[in-house]
Amino acid sequence: MNARGDSLVVISYHVGQTYQSTAAVEREEYYGTGLLPPYVILDGAIIVWEASPNAYYARYAQADSVARTVQSLFNIYILDATASATTGSIELRLVPSDTLPDDELAVFAAILEDTLIGAYDTFMHVCRELYTFPWQLSYPDSLDTTITFSHNMPVNRMKTVVFVQNIDTREIFQTTRSYFQEE
Repeated sequence: MNARGDSLVVISYHVGQTYQSTAAVEREEYYGTGLLPPYVILDGAIIVWEASPNAYYARYAQADSVARTVQSLFNIYILDATASATTGSIELRLVPSDTLPDDELAVFAAILEDTLIGAYDTFMHVCRELYTFPWQLSYPDSLDTTITFSHNMPVNRMKTVVFVQNIDTREIFQTTRSYFQEE
């Protein structure tokens, strides 16, 4: 995806492995693919299984091209992401550009750790916590909220990915990410 001159936000749950979180178990049950890894869920709704890492780009390029044609109905801003040795805080602003159905949308904030050493491998971008709250916002209003949490990760390895998802269709509409700054 870097060939397009931008970045792709990826959240990886280490299911059935070291560092598996409660959030990972809940998300695996939520999707219920019945597939064994390696599979990928693009934009929360497109499930693709591909065994060969060399074929990933070709396999996912079509779904990526389609996703780029969808115009976002809002913007997500991470105004601030700070953490101390044991607590963290994320300040968010969500601004809709159209009226959206409140009862079907939820905002998620994933707290990721860049690297974790496993028994046989180093795990990258591990989702350690996943926080959610309902979307209750109508155009032209905006939502400013702060999420606070406890953690036990080194701050220099923490980042957050915030996304809005339709909980009925599982489609992810928009996402953004940020590293944490030490308080």
